[in-house]
Amino acid sequence: MSDFNTFEFVVDERAEGKRKLIKFLGRFVLLAFIGAFVAFTFVIRMPMLAILPLLLLGLVLYFWKIFNCELEYSMTSGQMTFSRIYGGMKRKKVLEVTIKDFREIAPRTFESDSTFEEKGVTKIYSFVSHSTAPDQYYALFEQDGQLCAVYFEATEKTLKLLRYYNPVTVVTLVSR
Repeated sequence: MSDFNTFEFVVDERAEGKRKLIKFLGRFVLLAFIGAFVAFTFVIRMPMLAILPLLLLGLVLYFWKIFNCELEYSMTSGQMTFSRIYGGMKRKKVLEVTIKDFREIAPRTFESDSTFEEKGVTKIYSFVSHSTAPDQYYALFEQDGQLCAVYFEATEKTLKLLRYYNPVTVVTLVSR
């Protein structure tokens, strides 16, 4: 494939709101578990300290996969695929849409978010790193008979490819 037809963009998901609380509680549980294990080891006076480094490594790797999430979208031959990458190891494809099926592609603003209910949007997918990220766009499409929206961070190359496959619906305004 040519370089023009394929593009990938990855951003780190920043912990905000509920995700930030879950991350804090996960760290608290990890520290409480380590403290309980060390206390149990000294009370029983057993040589369990040899197991402690392996246990800590396992817990850190487990929580690393959960809390280190990257968001990726890729465009290949008219298909746009949105995925989540957990801990740099596990990729989960969340959404795949043909670019021609997008009804509207435009910059995300407060006014556009408020009109989603009027348009009948039932499901929203978010692939932006944080709520104040620059160059946020949304795309409307139909999935299983319902109108859905997806948020993503656009670059010039993204908009160039979107205009190529769906020239009618793309509104351009980008700083990257």
